[in-house]
Amino acid sequence: MTEVADAKLEDVEFLKAKFRELKIQAREELESLRRDRDQMREYKKIRDDHNREVKALIESVKAEREERDRINNEINEAKERRMAIHAQLKSVYDEIRELRSNLVGSPSNDQRKMMRRVEELEWRQQTELLTRDEEVQIVEEIARIEAQLVKIGQEKEKQDRISELRRLARRLKDEASEAHEKVLTLSEQSQIHHQEVVRIRPQLEEYKKSADTAHKNFVDWLKKVKDGETRLKEHRTLIDEIQSKLRKHTVDKRDTEREEHFQQQKAQERERVESAVEKLQSGKRLTFDEFILAQRTVSDDKKRSKKRGRGSSEEIKDEPTPATTNEDEEKAEEPSETIEIDQELEEITSNPPDEFHSEE
Repeated sequence: MTEVADAKLEDVEFLKAKFRELKIQAREELESLRRDRDQMREYKKIRDDHNREVKALIESVKAEREERDRINNEINEAKERRMAIHAQLKSVYDEIRELRSNLVGSPSNDQRKMMRRVEELEWRQQTELLTRDEEVQIVEEIARIEAQLVKIGQEKEKQDRISELRRLARRLKDEASEAHEKVLTLSEQSQIHHQEVVRIRPQLEEYKKSADTAHKNFVDWLKKVKDGETRLKEHRTLIDEIQSKLRKHTVDKRDTEREEHFQQQKAQERERVESAVEKLQSGKRLTFDEFILAQRTVSDDKKRSKKRGRGSSEEIKDEPTPATTNEDEEKAEEPSETIEIDQELEEITSNPPDEFHSEE
């Protein structure tokens, strides 16, 4: 080999060594990328799980607040109803007092005592929280006193109106009590939902904080994955460049070998022709093939001589064309040594996972 050929061989060996080195580095980058990707996916999973918890807790808080607000609206309605009843009760008692003050006649001391007693009892009804039995006793006592008053000459019509108003007052007091009980019951229910909101809020904040931390870690590892992907693609580019150079060298080497083989065939054919002509001219024994070859060569030489004598400008072949062999017709097979990138390296560099392209 010449010095140039030696230099090319050294270049090829250098490229092969560099190729092997880059493949090792690419595999290491690939393993590192896989580890980083797994870590990134882990943080992504934690973030998504916590975000789902946050969403569920937000929905729970929303539902509890809506129920609490609905109950509070009912409480306000019950309070307004109770206030309206109390206002109506006041109006009823005012009318009763007005009617009683307008009774005809001059009451005796007993009548005045009875009326004062009635007023005391009515005042207790308005201002004191009475049991059912106490309420019944007062009502019965008032009824007895009023009956006595009627008997001693009071106007029956006014007394009837007073009795009607007292029945209305008792009914209104029952309705006011029901409204008050409803307010108390609904207030307890509202407090339950409020306490549930208070209980959930710290959990919500904790999950949100964890989700934010996991997202930050996810973004950090995503950057590492993208950096690793970039480095891996750079290695791939270098590997492809070296592979292209090595393939070119293989093709050039094959073409050179073909040319050398062709020239060798031509030289061998020339030697055969010269040997056959020499034998023919010296009268030596020839094989049939040698005889045909020598005769054809001599005949061709004579024709060329005649053409040169006539000053022909036609192009004359100096040497016979060597016979075409089956070996020349066959295409040279590709060298057994093929340089390919690992399939997994091809996949990871050509089609990076979609999740590498970040989401918030």
